[in-house]
Amino acid sequence: MIVWQSRLKAYNRIGPHHPMILEIIFGTLLGDSHAERRSYTTKNGVKLGSTRISFQQENNNVEYLMWLWKTLRDYGYCSTIKPSVKTRMGRGGKGRRDYIRRYYRFHTFTFSSFDWIHDLFYPDGITKVIPNEIGDFLTPLALACWIMDDGTKIQNSLKISTHSFSKENLEMVQKVLLDKYKLETTLQSAGAQGKTQYVLYIRKSSMVTLKKIIKPYLVKSMLYKLGE
Repeated sequence: MIVWQSRLKAYNRIGPHHPMILEIIFGTLLGDSHAERRSYTTKNGVKLGSTRISFQQENNNVEYLMWLWKTLRDYGYCSTIKPSVKTRMGRGGKGRRDYIRRYYRFHTFTFSSFDWIHDLFYPDGITKVIPNEIGDFLTPLALACWIMDDGTKIQNSLKISTHSFSKENLEMVQKVLLDKYKLETTLQSAGAQGKTQYVLYIRKSSMVTLKKIIKPYLVKSMLYKLGE
C-alpha cells in the first residue's frame, strides 16, 4: 500500500501509482469527476503545477461517493476526514420552484505525476475530451465507475450521459467497447436549442455481457442500474 503524507509537497508526490487507483480515476473522469491543474511555488521561488482529481455526487449516491473516498483514503490519496453533506440551490426550471441540492465532494491530494492525466483529458487546458488512449485504461473497474457515475437504466438497455463529448469521441469509445468487450452500442442525438449532443446506449442484446463485466465492481446501491 502506498501512503502519501498530506504535508508532502506536490512535486515530491511522483508515484508510482496503484493500477486500481488509475482505473478509478480514468473511469470517473469519463463521468462526473474533474482533473484540476493547480499551481504552487517551491521554496526556491519556482512556480510549478500539479493536478488533483475532484469527485462529487448527489446525496442519493452517497454510498458510491463514500466507496470512492474510502478506497482512495486507504491508499493514501486523499484526506482521512470523511466528506460531509453540502447544500446549494438548484434551478427548478420553467414553471418549477428552485430547490435545495444536497451533495458530497472530496479531492485527492495534488500530484505532479497526475499532470499527464490532466493533459490527456484536457488537451486545451479547459475542455474535457475522451483521450485517444482510452482503450488502454478502460478496464472493467473503470467501466463500472463510468456507469456508476453516468449510467441510467432505460427499459432493457442502459444509457450513459455523454452530452459533453463530441460525436467523434463517442464513436471512438464505441469501437473500444465493441473490440474489447463485445458490447454493442448506439448513439442518439440529445441536443437541445440547436446544440449537437449525443448519449451512448448499451444495446439490450449486450446487457447480459455488460452485467458479467461490471457487476463485481458495483456498490450495492448501484445494482439497480443493471435492473437488480
